[in-house]
Amino acid sequence: MQTYIIAEMAWGYTGEYNTAIEILKATKESGANAIGIHITDMETYMTKDYLCTAGQTLSDRDEPKDSENVYDYLNKINMSKEEWLKFDEEASKLGVDIVAMCNDYESFIFSKQMNVSQYVIAASLFHENNLLKQIVKYKNDIIIRIGGASLQEIDDIVSFILNINENAKINLLAGIQLYPTPINQLHIKSIKTLIDRYKDKNVTLGIADHIEGDHKYAKYLPAIALAYNIATIEKHITTDRSLKLEDYEAALSGDQFKEFVDYIRIAEVALGDDNLNYLINPENEKYRLVLRKRVLAGQEIKEGTTISEDMLVFMRCDKGVELEYMSEIVGKKAARNIEKHTGIERTDVN
Repeated sequence: MQTYIIAEMAWGYTGEYNTAIEILKATKESGANAIGIHITDMETYMTKDYLCTAGQTLSDRDEPKDSENVYDYLNKINMSKEEWLKFDEEASKLGVDIVAMCNDYESFIFSKQMNVSQYVIAASLFHENNLLKQIVKYKNDIIIRIGGASLQEIDDIVSFILNINENAKINLLAGIQLYPTPINQLHIKSIKTLIDRYKDKNVTLGIADHIEGDHKYAKYLPAIALAYNIATIEKHITTDRSLKLEDYEAALSGDQFKEFVDYIRIAEVALGDDNLNYLINPENEKYRLVLRKRVLAGQEIKEGTTISEDMLVFMRCDKGVELEYMSEIVGKKAARNIEKHTGIERTDVN
């Protein structure tokens, strides 16, 4: 089963509908399964004087960050409901799933007018119980970003969702969301710990990757997580990285994203299945026959001679029984004269 790849647009369209469509088309051309979007009703999402004093929110822009508060900036680059509905229509035409993170209750209510395949729950929503209940009851295929959450909070949100609907599908996206995330903060091996922790629940794992887009391994490192049988990979996408649009730090351009998806698909083929059936497939049997040594005469053996093991040698040869069948040769009499370094078949003894 292929990994579900989400091209995370977030605020990367920077308020321009045409840019959003450009990113959507790049998502389709890349071969990704879905585009990740943020739907936000600014008036109910944050206060107008919010300064994000606890961390970084805005991407690098030419003007100083303090020249415009967070609310005004995000409100300016936020698409209208009408534009989101048009975007939804285009995504349906292209056959690209929409994975939506609704930042507030009003946005969730609006999103019901769209063809949302899955909802993303970020750690910021973990304690908004009413909103969470509404989402799970409406669509029980949930992606949870665990960046910014404690382990206890992850346990609690998983239990909370399963208590609402025991058949809910939960996909935990491992990875912390820094802008960008340093390589030494990826901790991909932690996925195995999370798999073991939730193995008795209806939980799958994925990775939300936020490596710097310009890093030479940005297109390749997330594929390591495939070895843990993850279900989902989320990675940011933008148009041209040099434009430095919002959320570009960890994003790949359209062409880069296609290379990223191609690499993931090749890596999936290379990983194959987790069974050992390849040990008995025709290709492996052919190699086995070429590789294995056979039983040969280590000296000239006259017809009628009883063959002992010390008369034999083991060499790679096109003729002769394989070593595990040597007992069918030792103790038998030669049915013909056998020259030195000649393979001994079952028909050569009686």
